Amino acid sequence: MQQFSYLKRYYAPASTGNFSVGFDLLGAAFEPVNGELFGDVLDICAEQTELSLDIVGRYLHQLPANSTDNLVLSCFYAFEQKLGRTLPRLALRLHKNLPVGSGLGSSACSIVVACYAFNDYFGKPLSEAELLQLMAQAEGGVSGSVHYDNVAPSYFGGLQLMLPQSPHICRTLPWFEHWRVVLSYPGTVLSTKAARAVLPQQLSLPHSIAFAGMLSRFISALYTSDEADAAAALQDLVAEPARTPLIPQLPSLRAALMAEGVLHVGISGAGPTLFALCSNEAQAQLAADYLSRHYEKNQDATTQICRLSLAGARTL
Repeated sequence: MQQFSYLKRYYAPASTGNFSVGFDLLGAAFEPVNGELFGDVLDICAEQTELSLDIVGRYLHQLPANSTDNLVLSCFYAFEQKLGRTLPRLALRLHKNLPVGSGLGSSACSIVVACYAFNDYFGKPLSEAELLQLMAQAEGGVSGSVHYDNVAPSYFGGLQLMLPQSPHICRTLPWFEHWRVVLSYPGTVLSTKAARAVLPQQLSLPHSIAFAGMLSRFISALYTSDEADAAAALQDLVAEPARTPLIPQLPSLRAALMAEGVLHVGISGAGPTLFALCSNEAQAQLAADYLSRHYEKNQDATTQICRLSLAGARTL
């Protein structure tokens, strides 16, 4: 990464919402095993008379040309309004390392790193719960509905289960440490709003019971360390049937990789990124090579072999 002058530097990792079996209720943060920063970095460069934002990074070209129309600045003003007092203006620099509309929590990542940075820089006036709620509200403005399955893991790290109507908001779940997740972005944009628009507005009673049962099975398997049952429970009964026409290559890619022993292939968040769950490094390398070859013609495409990111948002 190119080096710049800064006062403080912050990072938030990429995230996968839903994790197939937990529509709007599960989210996981991931980081490449090679140590690359696969997430957004925000530098606070100086205090000055006016708020400013400079944007750099691989996916700069996917953002609006006018940097004043950016989530980082929106988060500053929302954070300031939440505090109820005027804050010193800052010179900021965003390293946009995640593609937009990718299913990797790109907007959530910018929101999380910004809110985390402002709260840390100004002496942590907001509690974790208050900050998480602020993040989710900002994310809701992008996706069309307030949900926590990207902001929570990007903020806290790990695999997070959302807890509706609970004051805890979310809870960290167990994980199999040897699992690897290959995240493969094809280089095309699919907005969360568009992906949500195709979803069914209602589920039948049998469908609802099946969804709840499969999510329960997955969580139970994690707590009992039953790897085979956890992998078998990774079935998307809500979003995938409606979204597969938007990602028509999914069935064939899943069949090819699972024939090689890959545990599961699903849609990361709203897509178009796919994730391949692998039981070891060799299997992950096989999946990464296969997916990289499939998407190699698009210059924006990227495939990363990842582990669970336990740290979440942090100071670098």
